[in-house]
Amino acid sequence: MARPVTIQDEDILKAAREVFLERGMRATSLEIAERARVSPGILFKRFKTKEALFRAAMTPQGDSERLLPIDLEARVGRGSVEDTLVELGTHLLEQFTSFTPTTMMAWSNRQDAEPGAGAHQPVASATERAAKRVREVAGYLAAEARLGRIREGDFDIVAQTFIGALWHHNFLQVMLDKVRRQPAAQQAYVRGVVHSLWVGLAPARPSRR
Repeated sequence: MARPVTIQDEDILKAAREVFLERGMRATSLEIAERARVSPGILFKRFKTKEALFRAAMTPQGDSERLLPIDLEARVGRGSVEDTLVELGTHLLEQFTSFTPTTMMAWSNRQDAEPGAGAHQPVASATERAAKRVREVAGYLAAEARLGRIREGDFDIVAQTFIGALWHHNFLQVMLDKVRRQPAAQQAYVRGVVHSLWVGLAPARPSRR
């Protein structure tokens, strides 16, 4: 009777992700197998090639249907728009912390992965999710504008500016290796971004006669 499989694919992917982030595509299948504490045979039984394992490990993890950490549709017309954006931005920075390194690794090694469309899968997936994320934020702002809670504007640009500022900040923190050391500074940064945008979003005050 065959022994039951006790290691999950996610355990292998976690080990592969760590090794690829340390060594890039130079990482060997043996190194990954040793980190995952499995035999190379099991590794290749689950993932046919090292390139296939790389694509799987570098693809953003988590619920593919959930693009944002909070339900913006449920927030329309409720609470402060400014507070909602601060909460959203804080959670987004936490998300970016987990997948920025893998996205960077996938992008820098895209020429070394298997040729063909599959080699670009992690980068394409991240790009598609980023575009959808911008549309969801823009849709939320447009809904709030229809209620008169913020000014009318080009909300695609506002959403891109908001998310882009968070992504760029996270990218720099990853490069400087400070991303996990300054949670208070991260939140202060989000508040600063939202405050800067709020100057143009805040509803106009009625003029006094």
